Amino acid sequence: MVEQRSLEERTRRGMDLMDPIELLRDEIAESGLLTAPFADDGIVIGAARVPAAGTDVTVNVDPELEDRSGLDTGVLLAAVERVLTIAPARWDQVVDSVANEIEDAVGDQSVIEATDLRDDLTLRSVAVLHDAVLLSFIAPKQFPDSWIRTQLDEDLDVDDVVVEEMDENYEVVEFESLDDLMDHLSSAEDR
Repeated sequence: MVEQRSLEERTRRGMDLMDPIELLRDEIAESGLLTAPFADDGIVIGAARVPAAGTDVTVNVDPELEDRSGLDTGVLLAAVERVLTIAPARWDQVVDSVANEIEDAVGDQSVIEATDLRDDLTLRSVAVLHDAVLLSFIAPKQFPDSWIRTQLDEDLDVDDVVVEEMDENYEVVEFESLDDLMDHLSSAEDR
C-alpha cells in the first residue's frame, strides 16, 4: 500500500509539473476526439471528422493560457465534442446563417459564379476556445481567394461572419481521406 501511495504521489507531482499544453494534448488523445493530437506553439492540433459537414478537418484547441489563469480541460473537451457531434439539422442551420449573413452583406454585387453559397461552403478547419468555436470555410466558386471565418457561441449559434482574403503565400490543400490528412499533419510535426 505504501508503494502504491508513493506511485500515486509521484504521478500527481508529475502532473503538477507537466506543461499545461502537454496535459491538454494527453487528455485530448485519451478522449479519442482527435486523431494524432500534438502540441505546437501553445495550442493542440489534431484531425477529426465532422459527420454533419461530411468532411475531415484540422482542429486547433486553444486554451488561451496567456489570457487565463488556469487550464479547464473539461470545458475544452466538451466544446470539441459538441462541435464534432453537431446534428445534421443544426449544422444546416449554421451553414444557412453563414450564407444569409454573407448574402445580406454582398447584396446585389456580382459574384464570380452564380451558385447557392450553401452548396459552395466547405468547412476546412475548426478552432475551439473556452467560450467560442471558430470555423474556417472556403467557397471556391463564389469566393475563390477568401476564407469565410465564422464565430459560434457556446450554443453553436452564429455570432460573427467575416470574409477575408487568403494570404497570397497560403496554399489550400485538399485530402482524399482522414488518413491522408493525418499523414500530412504527421510530416508537418516532423519539420
